Amino acid sequence: MGAMRLADRVFVVTGAGSGIGREIAIRFAAEGAKIAAVDLRAETAAQTVGMLAGQGHFSGAVDVASGPSVVEMFGAVDRHFGRVDGLVNNAGVDHVPGDGRDLLMKTGQQTIHMSDEGFTKLMAINVNGVFFCLREAVKLMQRDKRPGVVLNMSSIAGLGPNGNVSYAASKHAVLGITRATARELGRFGIRVNAICPGVIDTPMTAGVPEFALAPLKQATPLGRTGTPADIAQTAVFLASDESSFITGQWISPNGGLVMC
Repeated sequence: MGAMRLADRVFVVTGAGSGIGREIAIRFAAEGAKIAAVDLRAETAAQTVGMLAGQGHFSGAVDVASGPSVVEMFGAVDRHFGRVDGLVNNAGVDHVPGDGRDLLMKTGQQTIHMSDEGFTKLMAINVNGVFFCLREAVKLMQRDKRPGVVLNMSSIAGLGPNGNVSYAASKHAVLGITRATARELGRFGIRVNAICPGVIDTPMTAGVPEFALAPLKQATPLGRTGTPADIAQTAVFLASDESSFITGQWISPNGGLVMC
């Protein structure tokens, strides 16, 4: 077995309680990283830590849409590890009450049915949460004058038209945050990149009706949906020194559903 690609580096993984976030935490730990697995539910984050190779990992709860909750979480991580080397901004949702998605499925329209609260809540989780976590991670990296890595989870919905207006808007915003902060933070040795998954078998997509997913699966040239492992492997590459000259970019593991 070769050298571990993330040996002794401390990574915060948000949304680590299931799906892609859990698989990323598992893969990073297998590559030697120390993991702070955080999720809205403390118990699911703790379950993830129980699956990790190595010792001394951290689990905790965080509401990424709340600035104070994010600050508190990073304070706890800092007390536990004394530093942060990387962040995987994975927490996010594709649907909240009041966003009109049920009517999108039935009528093909969402915009006129979306409430103020539905739009605002989804954006708070998917956009504010990415920014709040990035900001606090970078504060610790700059405090210690250490290089670092930030991976923001976007989506193929951030690369082109998508029927879910609030989700698409949030994932386009994540790419904007990625590019802007990559340019700003490069001089500090902090790299910022994004991953744009295609259709992935996760608890999130399990809630989408099959009639909505079937055309996407059929249109995927590689003939299958993705797995959390497909995304985790991409994340390991972007977090490691193998991608040391890559910043401000996005990579989209999507089976060819969306092509450059």
